[in-house]
Amino acid sequence: MTPQQYCQDKVLREGSSLYYSLRFLPATQRHAVTALHAFFHEVSDVRYECHDTEVARVKFQWWREEIYQAFAGTTHHPVCQALSEPVRRYQLAEHYFQEIIEGLQLDLEVTRYSTFEELEAYCKRTSGVLSLLCTQVLGYQNDSTLKYAEQLGVALQLTSILRELRRDIQKGRLCIPQEDLVRFNVSEQTMFNWQLSETVQALLAYQATRIRAYYDNAFKYLAKEDRFNQRCGLIRAQLALATLGEIENDGYQLFKHRIRLTPLRKLWITWRTGWRAKRRRFG
Repeated sequence: MTPQQYCQDKVLREGSSLYYSLRFLPATQRHAVTALHAFFHEVSDVRYECHDTEVARVKFQWWREEIYQAFAGTTHHPVCQALSEPVRRYQLAEHYFQEIIEGLQLDLEVTRYSTFEELEAYCKRTSGVLSLLCTQVLGYQNDSTLKYAEQLGVALQLTSILRELRRDIQKGRLCIPQEDLVRFNVSEQTMFNWQLSETVQALLAYQATRIRAYYDNAFKYLAKEDRFNQRCGLIRAQLALATLGEIENDGYQLFKHRIRLTPLRKLWITWRTGWRAKRRRFG
């Protein structure tokens, strides 16, 4: 198995949002973005695969050293081997990869967030940095597009947190800020008992409204001349917004099931978003 095939098997499950968002990219960029997401997933999976915290810390340290070796030209893991060419071609900085590792390692100690500012900082260090790296691969002309990338990364991470609420609770994590629980008079025990009351629905609706604001901000920062190059991120955003809409329409039944879009709907959103980005480029 080649390093590229390893990365594809890791993150490009047919029918996934990432799978659809990369369909129309040139091969070089598609392989680079795939490798970046494979790296993110490999490091992110440490917290789920290692039940012993000390073992997990050792594994995070191993990834730090592997990234260091990758930038020194001697790498072992297939993901880092797949990243070697994109790192050179797109001049990706090592500190971004190290920051992602450090951010994801926080999951070993942090299972609650007192304020939204704390949660936002976590999102910026993880998904936000991943989005910045992808934006660099895709190409941009206006520096404001970097702000778009960060806001998009936060929005995507917050969407994932809301969508995976049940899974996180099963693992003892509650990423909804404590200050929001207090604001809506919802106890932790209510959440861990999976009780969907009117106050819990109001709490989750508040999270959804805030997430939408991040997508809106991201779109505002995206420079017109960069929209076509950044269509991969735009597709992911539209797929995530459609998922968010289904969560809202379903009455936030997140304790019962995981919301999924049909492949046909994903394909339609992908085509429509790509077509609009192309039209605005040449319109």
